[in-house]
Parts: sequence; C-alpha cells; structure tokens
Amino acid sequence: MNLHTLLTRLRASRRDERGATVLEWALIAAAVVVAASIIAAVIFRIIDTKSGQLEDCANQPANVECAP
Repeated sequence: MNLHTLLTRLRASRRDERGATVLEWALIAAAVVVAASIIAAVIFRIIDTKSGQLEDCANQPANVECAP
C-alpha cells in the first residue's frame, strides 16, 4: 500500500466521522431544546398558579385574611 492510498482512506474515514458527529450534535441540540421547553412550561405553570392565587387574595375584602 502506498502513501497516497493510505491518505485517501484516512480522509474518507474522517468524512464519515464528521457526518456522524454532525448528526450527534443535532440530536443533542434537539434534546436540549426539548428539555428547555419542558422546564419553561413547568416554570410558567408555577408562576401562573401563584399569580392566580395572589389575584384571588387581592380581590378579597380588607377584613378577610387570605393564605397565599
């Protein structure tokens, strides 16, 4: 096997790995986006619930005690 053939095979194997690496990064990025979306939805739901509780409490007469 000569040097040219060896270098050609080495370059071909690197191209194959680069394609796999791009796919791996795309899958990782998709997983991060899904995880961030789930976390954001949970935080939004908590804030929305607490906001509703505060609004209900604020609409009570002054002499009624309300628990947040």
